[in-house]
Parts: sequence; structure tokens; C-alpha cells
Amino acid sequence: MEKNVYGVFDSNPELLAAIQNLKAKGVTGTHMTVAANIKNDVQLGNEHTDILIIANQDKEDTLFLRIFHYFTDEGSGDLRSFFTKYGYSYDETKAMLEEVSAKKFILLLDEEVSIEELKAGQVPIKK
Repeated sequence: MEKNVYGVFDSNPELLAAIQNLKAKGVTGTHMTVAANIKNDVQLGNEHTDILIIANQDKEDTLFLRIFHYFTDEGSGDLRSFFTKYGYSYDETKAMLEEVSAKKFILLLDEEVSIEELKAGQVPIKK
């Protein structure tokens, strides 16, 4: 199953608003995945426990580890593996890892949810 990027959000409230908007259109949380650098930064509340959260780590790295990861291009194992598994190229993966490193959140939808139909206001889930 493929995962498509629905959007990149600068803050948790923006991410939460997008999720609530998608749910209002009939998209279930089981079709959504949130990618973040630090899992603890994702605050979705108790009503969105069905959304998968993928992150590099549970909490902030030390300064030494951040420098090490920057120069070795390592340390993004969880997200790097996740994006590679779903067919994203090295450059696409690197761009998304840069987004989450900048404290942004990426919302992805399963392939059966048509992003084009969502934006056009049509029925979002393919049967």
C-alpha cells in the first residue's frame, strides 16, 4: 500500500485542524499517518488514537547526537526506512527528513484515499 503526502504543517494546531477536516469528510484515522522528528511533539488528543505516528525518536537528542546525525546523514532510521518502504526516492526522503527536522509535521494518506477527490469535495475513499 502506498502513502501519499497530504500536507506539511508548521505546528501541531495546524496538523490537528487538517486531521479534523479530513475526518469531517469521512476519512478515518486508520488511513492517516503523521511523520515527525520527535514523537512526543505530536499531540493529537484522545479522539485520534487510531492515527499512526512515525518518528525518528521519542524525545530530543543531545547536541552531540544532532551534530553526528547531520554530518553522517544517519540517525533517521525509523523515518528513512518508512519512506523507503513506501517507494520514495532518496531525494524525496531527504527532503521530508529535512522538513521534520525543522519541527514540521507531514500528514500522509493511504493510497485508497484520493487527495484530488478530497480537494474537489468529492467522495474521498476508493472502494
